[in-house]
Amino acid sequence: MTDQYANFFCSLDVVMSLVKAGVPANSKWGALILYMRSISEYDYLSAEQKQQMQDLVMQIVRERDYSEVRFKEFVRLQEQILYKPWNKKLEEAFRETVGFIEHMRSQNIQRAKEVKDLRETTINTVRDQNALEDIVTEIRAAFEKVITHMEQDTRDLIEMSYTDPLTKLNNRRAFDRYFQTALAEHVVTGKPMSLLFFDIDHFKSFNDSYGHRIGDQALVTVAGKLMGYAHKYGTSPNRSFFPARFGGEEFVAVLPGVDLEEARSDAENLRAIIEDYNFIIRDHNGQVLQKGIKITVSVGAAELRPEWTDRHDDRLIDAADKAMFRAKTRGRNQVCTMNDC
Repeated sequence: MTDQYANFFCSLDVVMSLVKAGVPANSKWGALILYMRSISEYDYLSAEQKQQMQDLVMQIVRERDYSEVRFKEFVRLQEQILYKPWNKKLEEAFRETVGFIEHMRSQNIQRAKEVKDLRETTINTVRDQNALEDIVTEIRAAFEKVITHMEQDTRDLIEMSYTDPLTKLNNRRAFDRYFQTALAEHVVTGKPMSLLFFDIDHFKSFNDSYGHRIGDQALVTVAGKLMGYAHKYGTSPNRSFFPARFGGEEFVAVLPGVDLEEARSDAENLRAIIEDYNFIIRDHNGQVLQKGIKITVSVGAAELRPEWTDRHDDRLIDAADKAMFRAKTRGRNQVCTMNDC
């Protein structure tokens, strides 16, 4: 059996561990476990996904339940770990699309009414006015009004495409655009550049305890604190702080011109600001149901390294993500940097 596993996966030590753990010979359990161990090293997985995959492997070994029912359950669980980020992105994209459709429907109804009014204005002006100059002036003013509104519609749609519909913070599309611009400027200027990665602690439990509507309020609250900090940051010369919702309960902030130590200080300031806020739960009528609830975040900070010669964007995001995950594993509600052990 061990030769069979070793020839296929080229990992004799791991195979021997499976044998000692009682994994049935010639079974698909061995293949599943070794597959899960191998993909936990892939770069496209986040630090949290890798840890979850390792925990799932350990759960299989501890339980030693190698039934068909349990096999199907573990296959489902590992698929959930792999696809969770993509499911989040699909949900976000769906919500954005619904928002776009509703906004465009409302705009189309309004513009159709204005075009109808324009037609009536034109007819009435030609019928009631005697002087040609007066007719042209009034019709031109009516057309300019419609054109102005259509131009505003275009600006609104552009803004919507870069704004998270729930929190009104910059969305992932806006982050990607700003991030690439900041990276290009870094290459030219050589100035430092840092990234902060935020994750709301115990967010699933928060949703389970209070409901998704209250969970949405928590997301809006954290986004509001990030926006407030960005406005304050913007009053300082030569400083920039670009926050965005990365997806789900995760947020990021790009800090061009900021080194790691200063980024850590900003992260700690924000962590404390969010923790100090007393979250209040209200019903649909605005009545207070519960107050004094605390929201906390785990934050990872990373800085571009001079030795990185390629994939600057992926490397920086990955470093900040791993630092954030270390903050979670160390007890949450704290800041870790890429230099922390």
